[in-house]
Amino acid sequence: GFFRRTMSTQVQYETCQMNCVIQKSNRNRCQFCRFHKC
Repeated sequence: GFFRRTMSTQVQYETCQMNCVIQKSNRNRCQFCRFHKC
């Protein structure tokens, strides 16, 4: 759902250091890194 919603609404997330570790427990902290991991 996250990837599909991001693509359909063309949301621009804030950039970060791009070194966030995306895990199930913390995946909502940095949506920019989560999107780029897809």
